[in-house]
Amino acid sequence: MTALSIIVDIVLILISIVLIVVVLMQQGQRQGLGAIGGGAETFFGKNKARSMDGKLQRITRIAVVVFVVLAIVATIITSHNLSNAKKVAAQEIAEEAAAEVTEGAEEAAAEVEETAEETAAEVEETAEEAAAEVEETAEEAAAEVKETAEEATAEVEEAAEETKEAAAAVEEKAEETVAETEAKVEEKAEEATETEAKVEEKAEEAVEETKAEAGEAVEETKEATEG
Repeated sequence: MTALSIIVDIVLILISIVLIVVVLMQQGQRQGLGAIGGGAETFFGKNKARSMDGKLQRITRIAVVVFVVLAIVATIITSHNLSNAKKVAAQEIAEEAAAEVTEGAEEAAAEVEETAEETAAEVEETAEEAAAEVEETAEEAAAEVKETAEEATAEVEEAAEETKEAAAAVEEKAEETVAETEAKVEEKAEEATETEAKVEEKAEEAVEETKAEAGEAVEETKEATEG
């Protein structure tokens, strides 16, 4: 409620009081609201105009006009105030909605960021575990190859000793045995080489799969963030 509205309401109340008092002060058969629309004979009569009732009728007419004007003005001011109040309320609602939307967006961004960090941590952990498994498998394969080579060497040495002891009698047989033993050693060495190649291939495949999974997780995280 503005200062102008308050002033108009106060004046309107005062005019209403004046109007009531003037109507109550009038006498005769047309006392009350009849005095507002009094006929031409009672209003314009010379004796009546000079009398107290004539003055009261003039005051009543003036008060009625002022009352109606002030009532119209008060209605206009009230309508304007209601319009302003609606605008202010709509603006406040819009600001609250914008604040809620902003807060929801910030919470969603925080959740997406947290999910991305968790996914990245899981991918990193999976990659480390895969690398550890590959390294462990390579070490085991190398140990097996080394053990096989040592066993083969021991066998060769043992056969060589036996062959030396019987060198005079079975020299030809010893040569064939040595040849066969060398062939076995080469075959096992080739098998060891193939095993190492397979281990390296598996390690590379595991690393590529881990990188692919990490890339997919990052893309899904970006899509979720853009969404």
